[in-house]
Amino acid sequence: RENLLGYREYLGAKYSASTANLYLTATKLFLNFLNLEGYIATNPAAHLKGFKIALEHKKDALSAAMVKKILANFDSVTLKGKRDKAIFALMTTAGLRTIEVVRANLGDIVEKSGKFYLYVQGKGKSDKAACVEVARGVYKLIQDYLKLRGEVKDTDALFASVSRRNFGGKLSTNSISRIVKSAMRRAGYNSKRLTAHSLRHTAATVALQNGADLRQVQQVLRHSNISVTQIYLHDLDRMANNTESLVANAFGIC
Repeated sequence: RENLLGYREYLGAKYSASTANLYLTATKLFLNFLNLEGYIATNPAAHLKGFKIALEHKKDALSAAMVKKILANFDSVTLKGKRDKAIFALMTTAGLRTIEVVRANLGDIVEKSGKFYLYVQGKGKSDKAACVEVARGVYKLIQDYLKLRGEVKDTDALFASVSRRNFGGKLSTNSISRIVKSAMRRAGYNSKRLTAHSLRHTAATVALQNGADLRQVQQVLRHSNISVTQIYLHDLDRMANNTESLVANAFGIC
């Protein structure tokens, strides 16, 4: 038990709460297996507590005005510029993760009842069962990019590399992150709290601000637990809370 408590302290000092909890869960499951198989009499990690996950997100969302400014700063002439703008628009409107963009193939976009949808393979998923709607304006950006790209097959990556070494090949998650971060910097946004994952937060936050309910946002983001989606409401409540300003005004600090 003392060893486990020391291990927990080590994990807490080295990793984020979510990552540390993954290690603790693996440890608990392994020791539980040993206990069930009779190798140890009891599971010493049975009541070992995990770390509390903060209610706030570690990355910030963009405002609608910020998104418009970033989109206006893309090069809309070259193949790379058209590709990058389509990636940014798709991620921001559909709340996609970088891995979902990497895994997307051309044939994953389908038309149903006059609307376009992209089937995605999410984090930890083995197939492309879930889908997100591709807004008409975003679909047009994708088509503009594909026209310049040339002949492609349904099995080809939706967004392909334009580098000499890997032309036409799949992009990596790091490449997607760099594309998004570079676009933010060009528009004057260079905070460490703004990353590719911020686009997912942006989709959820802007949706809630414009009338979508929690269940709708949960469905779009494909959260298995609605409590994860509720964090966005917590963020909005925090932004609407002006207690600090009220206190400062009371002290005459305006």
